[in-house]
Amino acid sequence: VLELDLCNFTTLSQGMDPIELANMIHRVFSKFDLIVQDKGLFKMDTVGDAYIVSGWLPQEKGWRLKKETKQICHSMLDLARSMLTIVQEQSLGENSTLSCRIGVSIGMVASGILGKIQSRFHIIGQALKEAEQLE
Repeated sequence: VLELDLCNFTTLSQGMDPIELANMIHRVFSKFDLIVQDKGLFKMDTVGDAYIVSGWLPQEKGWRLKKETKQICHSMLDLARSMLTIVQEQSLGENSTLSCRIGVSIGMVASGILGKIQSRFHIIGQALKEAEQLE
């Protein structure tokens, strides 16, 4: 699980025109979307200024040594590097740039559809909690 959070979002939202802020987040998150798809990862959700991604690792015995595990872990770390670059390249005007925090964790989670009115796919578990804490 990878969770990215834009730094000082509340301060940004108070000092920017709402449409400019929405367009900036759209540009940044759209670039993330392209990389997530390219790397075969799964975009879980965006919640305000947070962007959450997962990658499914093998569950069978010896999963840590499998080539697939290493590929997915490398993809997640490459995604994090790319996200940092995209965020750093985002200008906020007058020599100011955007910054972010990223947390990445591996572990067991439960996944499924939650809710009845606006049902969405979610993951719940220690890995998500750890990614949030690291971020």
